[in-house]
Amino acid sequence: MAVNDFDSVAPYYDCLSKLVFGESLLKAQAYHLKEIGDKDRVLILGGGTGKLLEYIPKSGELDFLEMSHRMLKRAKRRKFHRSINFIHTDFLEFNTDKRYEVIICPFFLDCFDEQSLHTVIVKAKELLSPNGKLIVTDFDRKGTNSLLLQSMLIFFKWFANLETTQLLDLKSFLKKNDFQENEIKIYKKGVFSALYYQVGKRKR
Repeated sequence: MAVNDFDSVAPYYDCLSKLVFGESLLKAQAYHLKEIGDKDRVLILGGGTGKLLEYIPKSGELDFLEMSHRMLKRAKRRKFHRSINFIHTDFLEFNTDKRYEVIICPFFLDCFDEQSLHTVIVKAKELLSPNGKLIVTDFDRKGTNSLLLQSMLIFFKWFANLETTQLLDLKSFLKKNDFQENEIKIYKKGVFSALYYQVGKRKR
């Protein structure tokens, strides 16, 4: 099994997340979508079953990247009234000349170990336009119950061959890579949604 392969959990993912977190995960993912402009090019990384697509406002071109074939298949079944480019690939192998006004990471960064996370963040930074926005929804290492966190890591390590064995301090990684937190919203059980800009790149 490849690392971070969510094929085996795809049929149950939405039900499991709702059982454990209620609507918190979806609310967190949707919170900063108001920042998307009607002409913005948008890239969703690790979009999973695509439930988030139902909340994306009008925008420009929308690329939906997902490594899991079964997750992507479920995302394509969603009802949406727009054109979406579904891309089946690993982000680390994704090549494009595009630059995006918005990149969305919905519970995506927590899959990686320290070395890969650094590579992922640097690559995301390169794909952002000078005034681009990075929307990160994930778990806060300090705010998430340790027992719940450990249970999730063990579960996904077993069923998805999760690359990481611990939840890294995502906010610190982003800060070290010149991302400035603009707004953050905290939800129950350590879930957060944060809006980032690149330091020194934001146009007035």
